Amino acid sequence: MWGWDCQYRGWWSLISSWERGMRVFLLGLVLGSWVMLVQADEASHRASAERFLKLAKAEGMTATVYEQVGRALTLQFAQMGGSMQHEDLLRDYQRQARALLDTELAWEAMRDELIDLYVPLFSEAEFEQLAEFYQSPVGRKLMDNLPELTQSSLAITRTRWEERLAPQIEELVEQLAADLEDRQGGLR
Repeated sequence: MWGWDCQYRGWWSLISSWERGMRVFLLGLVLGSWVMLVQADEASHRASAERFLKLAKAEGMTATVYEQVGRALTLQFAQMGGSMQHEDLLRDYQRQARALLDTELAWEAMRDELIDLYVPLFSEAEFEQLAEFYQSPVGRKLMDNLPELTQSSLAITRTRWEERLAPQIEELVEQLAADLEDRQGGLR
């Protein structure tokens, strides 16, 4: 009986080993399939984000930086005493500055970082909804007018700050200083 028992255990361990191997194989197959689906889903999600960003004209969002750097170089040139007879020097440095900006701020340089910024905030379905909106007449109208609307909004904010809020905040700071001096003066 002992021999049969050993023989039985040998077959049993062989079957158990085969079952374990099959379980590991099936688990690996399931996990591998799941990983491939997640990666495909992530790639599709990122593609939707990129499509939205292009429709939202993210490629051109750095245009104002280019303008500001060009104006800043022109201003610095004038402050350094540069005259228009040396305008070629100014243009050369503006070209060099544009090359630097192109390296760091071009769509290709920033695309992945911008996609990484948006992907956690919106689902793939939401990106598709946003894309539909930006492709609609009203969405295109918004995008065409958004830079001007943004500038005008900032101008309104700046005017309110300068004309209304700054004097009031300054008055508050002066009152704070006076109250603080009164309290600290009483402790001395």
